[in-house]
Amino acid sequence: MANTIRIKRRATGNAGAPASLENAELAFNEVDNILYYGKGTGGAGGTATTVEAIGGLGAFLTLTTDQTVSGNKTFNGTTIVATPTANGHAATKLYVDQSIAGVTGSITVAGDSGSNQTVSLSDTLTISGGVGLSSVASATDTLTINLDNTAVTAGTYGNASSVGAFTVDAQGRLSNAVSTSISITSAAVSDFAEAAQDAFGTLVTNGSQSGITVTYDDANTKVNFSVANQSFTLAGDTGSSQTITAGDTLTISGGTGLTATAGGATDKITLDLDNTAVTAGGYGGAGTVGTFTVDAQGRLTAAANTTISITASQVSDRATNLVTGLTGTANEIAVSNSGVGAVTLSLPANVTISNNLTVTGDLTVNGNTTTLNTSTMVVEDKNIVLANVATPTDTTADGAGITILGATNKTFNWVDASDAWTSSEHIALAAGKTLIINGTTVLSNTNLQNVTVDGGTF
Repeated sequence: MANTIRIKRRATGNAGAPASLENAELAFNEVDNILYYGKGTGGAGGTATTVEAIGGLGAFLTLTTDQTVSGNKTFNGTTIVATPTANGHAATKLYVDQSIAGVTGSITVAGDSGSNQTVSLSDTLTISGGVGLSSVASATDTLTINLDNTAVTAGTYGNASSVGAFTVDAQGRLSNAVSTSISITSAAVSDFAEAAQDAFGTLVTNGSQSGITVTYDDANTKVNFSVANQSFTLAGDTGSSQTITAGDTLTISGGTGLTATAGGATDKITLDLDNTAVTAGGYGGAGTVGTFTVDAQGRLTAAANTTISITASQVSDRATNLVTGLTGTANEIAVSNSGVGAVTLSLPANVTISNNLTVTGDLTVNGNTTTLNTSTMVVEDKNIVLANVATPTDTTADGAGITILGATNKTFNWVDASDAWTSSEHIALAAGKTLIINGTTVLSNTNLQNVTVDGGTF
């Protein structure tokens, strides 16, 4: 019977060698069609040292498919290749060499001047830059001709206030350039004087004048001014009007109580009010009255302070406006008289308010007992604090609560000894109300829930 030999294989998944093989073990990867062999016994547990590709695509040259063979290869014997039909074939160099072996010829190079030159195929043609030009072999089959830079800085020269100055070489290029500020004298302008005279004459004669006649004499290069005689009329509150003409002197004199002073500044006269015998200051006050002497011009010629001193009979409404006595109300207002004209109003030791009392601020009561004789007490706050002492403890809270007076006192108090609220009376729950402890109803009017007594439940 024939025996079937099988080897490891990978039908799907990743291409490439398996992670490990046993020594002399074979494995075939169907993904890239490569056969692998486990070589060497140096691995741990008998695993092969390396995994080598020994067959399949990439391990040998195929006869029909395209493959890339890297590294140098030496073939002994005759190597036959097909006649090349494209530059990418292996025999391109031989093909080209054989194709151009018999090619010969030359070209003629001519310029604007000089002798023509013959360049054979084996020669090198050099194109050099002449004056102001440079040639650069910058890339394959490329020669660039550049215009040489000169000493001129690239920019704009000349504007409204400057002129551009340039130096030009034999090739017509600017070898130097600068901007020079325009500066010329009036003598360099051929019609400067005439233009300036005409402009000034036009400005003056076209202007508005009052009492002055202006003419421009262009032929004699002059401007003529003619001023007419000037006068004005001066009038006062009284007296005759006066005519003041050019050349007259106008005198301004101070009248009664006034002094006129010329000087201090050009064309200036100062009028000052004359001083009187009055001392500058304030007169009259709460206990004094100012006394004054007035002249015919309404000026104060004398002033003084006089102390006010009048008798009671000089107060016209004394009888109707004088307070002759003050009387207080018992338990409401107390009145005391010091005997020197001072009256003191105060509250008595015990105060009674017969009507309503509104306190907009805080009300502080420091007595031992506060008694409220009211039928209804309304408190806006939600919480009433009792036993409010500086350092509260369960001891200071002992007995705090509510006491209602009846045939006997009805109390609901905090008792420190029992650590509990204690009521002196029964507690009656309305129908439908319950007693709840820790979220659980333990007592209602119809049911008593399970209660543990002496370790048992009932």
